[in-house]
Amino acid sequence: MIRVAHKSDYTDMDSVFRSSAEALCIRDYDSKTVLDWVGEANPERFVQSANNGCVQYVKVLENRVVCFGELNIEKQLLLSLFVSPDCVGKGIGQKMIEFLFIKANKAGIKILKVDSSLNAANFYLRNGFVEQSKSNFTTRNGVVLESIKMECALST
Repeated sequence: MIRVAHKSDYTDMDSVFRSSAEALCIRDYDSKTVLDWVGEANPERFVQSANNGCVQYVKVLENRVVCFGELNIEKQLLLSLFVSPDCVGKGIGQKMIEFLFIKANKAGIKILKVDSSLNAANFYLRNGFVEQSKSNFTTRNGVVLESIKMECALST
């Protein structure tokens, strides 16, 4: 089931983010950059995100958060989508992106933007996003990552 995240989910979301970035981003970024990006456990990052207008959703399997996504409706932005490494390749990320498309569409978003990490770009391309430009994304803790700005036209 996918549902709106609760503050009680933030520790699990932080764990999914950190384990996913460490396991999956290491192919496209050097280990120091990844470790600086994930930093120490910091569930408060999601409080800040919510305070900045993001709506957060979680996919729960067997009472465990295995995926989360964040949408900022005002900015028409998919801020993040992370899947627990042990659940990659099982369609969970696919279900989440489809869910987020529905939410964005219902909110009236015509073009959804994402600043994709290098390792996630193919996932977004397979889901209708189009590369706009190469970029540098500054993470919440100040680490600069090479990224790809992408956009997806949503059906109405």
